[in-house]
Amino acid sequence: MSTVLYVAAKAPRPGRVKTRLAAAVGDAAATGLYGAFLRDLAVRFPQAA
Repeated sequence: MSTVLYVAAKAPRPGRVKTRLAAAVGDAAATGLYGAFLRDLAVRFPQAA
């Protein structure tokens, strides 16, 4: 049996991701955090990237 990891993600574009967080910290910071989350996933699961 094999294990599959499927990650559905949006492109990290200001105003399009983490909109509720962006209301408090700004679009740039929220987009940066979202991008960091995606990079963290790629590091944690390199064979899936």
